[in-house]
Amino acid sequence: MTGTEIADDPAIVARLKHLYDEVDEGNTPAAILLPWWPGRGAIRKLLATKRIYDIITKAIGTRLKSGKPRDDTLQMLLDSGDDHIAVVGFTIGLIIAGARSTGTTGERLV
Repeated sequence: MTGTEIADDPAIVARLKHLYDEVDEGNTPAAILLPWWPGRGAIRKLLATKRIYDIITKAIGTRLKSGKPRDDTLQMLLDSGDDHIAVVGFTIGLIIAGARSTGTTGERLV
């Protein structure tokens, strides 16, 4: 779903998994009922999202600095001409949607 800069580094993949779990755990009933309240879950979710943003932005910078095109999703997004915020947002959305649909599918199979 992302670029080789992320997918080929097991440490980054493990870190992203942990951060996505934190984002998901931030969706507490209190956070949904009172989205304006800066509760513990909301703050953890915000910090985890910022750290994910930093990881993806670093991967984009590495790709652009190398000047070496790759055949992956990140390259397609960069070639489309969208700004970095759109690329990061799309990537985060894809990964969260993939994790949610995989969990739902697994739950229904059991």
